[in-house]
Amino acid sequence: MRLSVVCTVPHLPRSKVGPNARLHHHARYKATRDARDEMIAELRNQDCAVSPLWETAHLDIVFTAKDKRRRDLDNLIGCCKPWIDALTDIVIVDDSADRLSLSARYEVGKEEKTVFQISRVEYRIPGTVW
Repeated sequence: MRLSVVCTVPHLPRSKVGPNARLHHHARYKATRDARDEMIAELRNQDCAVSPLWETAHLDIVFTAKDKRRRDLDNLIGCCKPWIDALTDIVIVDDSADRLSLSARYEVGKEEKTVFQISRVEYRIPGTVW
């Protein structure tokens, strides 16, 4: 059984799908669908099944930009919702707070990318009822 899945998207999240986007609902829907399809294609390239693999998991997101412009981490995470939803449809059964933990960080590097590493968690998260 797989213990982790790593998906790399060759850009930072698009602000069109973020919580602060002011778009017509058709444009927002298209941007959300495109982001979701992008993640599903990446998962299929890694031979992930189209059925959930795990009950609980931890998602680590690393945002890498090639410029030194400052960005809000909370907005970057908010713009990842379509990608995270696609991950949870395929890799984890439920993305509720008691099933999925999350960590994120921002770095400056040579190329722009967003890396998602989702790992199976075998222990019970404190305060949860299963």
